[in-house]
Amino acid sequence: MKTRFTFILMMVAVMAFAQQIHNVITVKDPSTIPLPNEEKGEILNGVIKNSAIYPGTTRSFQVLVPKSYDASSPACLVLGLDGNLFGAITVIDNLVKTKEMPMTIGVFLNPGVCYDDNGKVVRYNRSNEFDRTDDRLARFIENEVLPEVEKMKTSAGLPILISKDANDRAITGASSSGIAAFTVAWERPDMFSRVYSSVGTFVAMRGGNEYSAIVRKTEPKPIRIFLQDGVNDTWNHIFGDWWEYNQLMSSALNYAGYEFDYKWDRGGHSIYYGTRIYPDVMRWLWRGYPAQVRVGESMNGMLKSLIKKGEDWNEICSVESDARLYAVNDGTVILSQGSEIKKIDTTGVILSREKLQKNRKVIGVGLDKKIITGDASGVYISSRKVANVKDAHTAHQLSDGKIYISTASGDMYMVDSAGKQHKMATLSTSDAAFAISPSNRLMVAGEKNSDWLISYVIKDDGTIGHGQEFYWLHNVDNHSLSSYGNIAYDTLGNVYAATPIGIQVCDHNGRVRAILPLPGRSVSSIAFAGKYIYAISGGKLYVREVLLEGYNAPQEKINVKSQGAG
Repeated sequence: MKTRFTFILMMVAVMAFAQQIHNVITVKDPSTIPLPNEEKGEILNGVIKNSAIYPGTTRSFQVLVPKSYDASSPACLVLGLDGNLFGAITVIDNLVKTKEMPMTIGVFLNPGVCYDDNGKVVRYNRSNEFDRTDDRLARFIENEVLPEVEKMKTSAGLPILISKDANDRAITGASSSGIAAFTVAWERPDMFSRVYSSVGTFVAMRGGNEYSAIVRKTEPKPIRIFLQDGVNDTWNHIFGDWWEYNQLMSSALNYAGYEFDYKWDRGGHSIYYGTRIYPDVMRWLWRGYPAQVRVGESMNGMLKSLIKKGEDWNEICSVESDARLYAVNDGTVILSQGSEIKKIDTTGVILSREKLQKNRKVIGVGLDKKIITGDASGVYISSRKVANVKDAHTAHQLSDGKIYISTASGDMYMVDSAGKQHKMATLSTSDAAFAISPSNRLMVAGEKNSDWLISYVIKDDGTIGHGQEFYWLHNVDNHSLSSYGNIAYDTLGNVYAATPIGIQVCDHNGRVRAILPLPGRSVSSIAFAGKYIYAISGGKLYVREVLLEGYNAPQEKINVKSQGAG
């Protein structure tokens, strides 16, 4: 009986293994055969220690310099995460020689490891570097890895020159480094336009499971992407099903209009098949070069209703860290930084500028386009004091003259049309940015240490009540939204929020339907003025024309058409 049971277990194991056999009929590509020694490129070796971004780590890297490289101009780049996966050095060497790829430098980077004083490993940094869904690895590559590579020289004394153009760069990886390759390009499409992810971990390790949703909502980026996975891929059931999440990513990329392709096989969590197809993946990623990787058109209805074709973010100027934006109802904005305010139009022309009184700061724009300011003793419109609210943060004046004021500590006040001041509530946020809906019946404000915005009902007497967490925002790197700035409405009643991953656009029922990324990633302040959205991101001021129109008190109220219960 025992022998029979053992035989059955063995048969089950054999059958299970058989279900994971790769597509073994894949023809071996000639580019996987090493070139003769006299035709091979040169391999340079390097080590990075004491990283500022990943403290205490040590990692090695290799650099492939093809034989025909002459340093006459910057070369393209393939950056391979997890080192020389897929036999990449041999393949790239061959494809550059046959001109199936442009002149390309290969950089093959291993993940970091922390050692103790005796040289023993105390911490592996691979998952922390590769599975994170933020811009840290991109910054590490930009600020520490590539500068180190560019210090090198070949044995013949040639400098390593790498193009800074994202269209000239590809990034690759497998498993955790597969999702990392996508993340680097997703966060910094100005650095990499071409991505190969084999058996990528788009699962619930460090937020990768959210990508399929975020890709669907985010305005498409100029990235060409190739995915590979096996139908039997599940490395760890705790985090999810690798095969399922790669399919979700494929579906999301298709929906969002990306130039992408994929290959599925019958394998498990293995790079066997990803290695076999690597030469064709490289040919596909570089096809048509030097033509630019295109930006696709998403099927997202909110994005279609918002984005004006041919329009993108236009940089106006650099700004200081305390800069904030306030919309004026003529398509211009007030830029406040330090003790100076400037009125700026969509082309960046400064229409006017003035100095604020000592210790005053701008907190809003009121009736007749008059600036609302605050200081330690009160709130002013022009030089007239309108409230005794101390340390005011944001103010909105309605067309009927009512003024709503929040303070740095989260207290909310209303000054009625007769000039009487009412304390209404203490909001559950500090530095309480808020906005008032076109109907003047709702107020939305950020919540401290939360991914939520709170919706309040404005009652007939102007007071607020019935506050509840209502608008849920994607916040993939877990910053507190109270650190970020403005909230705005459009004339249809949709809410726009400045967040760490861009401007998130919510429908009436509190759901994010669109995300507008900016070059500087985190957005600290926005103003929706007419059909122009102004935003501060990465220390720069940007503007963009869109199809919808912003609503800002003190415009006349609008009876917005309901979007239904959803």
